[in-house]
Parts: sequence; structure tokens; C-alpha cells
Amino acid sequence: MALIIDFLLLAASGTACLYCWILSKRLKALTSSDSGIQTGIAALSQSAEEMQGAMAETKDTAAATVTKLEALIAESEKKIPELQELIEQITEISTQAVGETETAARNLVEILSPYIEDAKNSATLLLNSLEAAEQSAPPASAETVPEIIVPAPKPEKIDDGGLDIVFEAEDEAEEQEKVA
Repeated sequence: MALIIDFLLLAASGTACLYCWILSKRLKALTSSDSGIQTGIAALSQSAEEMQGAMAETKDTAAATVTKLEALIAESEKKIPELQELIEQITEISTQAVGETETAARNLVEILSPYIEDAKNSATLLLNSLEAAEQSAPPASAETVPEIIVPAPKPEKIDDGGLDIVFEAEDEAEEQEKVA
């Protein structure tokens, strides 16, 4: 047991000697004039001067940027009334456009309503005629069904206060030529 304790004491004292030797080397390097404290102080002094120069440049750049920003802000404040006026004009124009669109839609409905009613009535009459013809005529094959040609009305021009609306129907002869 005493041998183990002696060996441990020897190892601890060897480690302490090694540590002291490393510290001695570092202290000599620190106190030497070539790479010691003086070099460190000189490096710090040079870094401080460079930082002061960089800070001065940064202050100058910031001052120039502030001047530019102030000019831009002043210019934008001058443009605000113009923009508000434009927005008001656009709002008025859009309101007017909506009103005109609604009026045009109402006028179109008023103009087209009689024609739509006539078309509905014609369709009803045609349907009734077809039903009556089917009831009275014997069933025919598809080959013997006669063609019924209904003349299309001539185009009509409607005066609607400035809008030119023309309703046209194709002529049956033109349609037959297209088919042939």
C-alpha cells in the first residue's frame, strides 16, 4: 500500500513540475519585447484607431442617409394631397361608371323585354302547333318527316339613345347552302 501511495505522490509531483515549466515558458513569452505585452498593446492601439476611423465613416454615411431620407420624406409629403385628389377622382369615376352600367343594363332589359316575350309566345305557339300536329297526324318514320321552313324575321334596328343594337337572323336559304 505504501508503494502505491509513493507512486501516486511521484506522479503528482511530476505533473506539478510539468505545469510549472509550461507556465514559466508562457511568462517568458509574455514579458519578452518581441511577442509580449508591448506587441499586444500596440495591436490593440492600432485596432482602436481603425475602429475610430470606421466609426467616423459610419457616422458620415448615416448623416448622408438621413439627409436623403429627409428629402424623400418631404417630397412624399408634398405628393400626399395629389394622391388623395387622384383617389377621390377615381372613386367618383368608378361610382359614375357603376351608375352608367346599371342604367345601361336597365335600358337593355327594357328594350329586350318585349322581344323576349314575343319569343316566348312564339315558342309556346310553335310547341302547341307541334303537339297538335303530332296528335292529328299518324306517326311517320324519320325519312318521311317533311321539312318545315319558317322564314326568319328581317333584321331590326332599335333606337335606344345612342346604342346601336341590331338583331339579325340568318336567312333559311343561306343556312341550306351551308348544309349542302
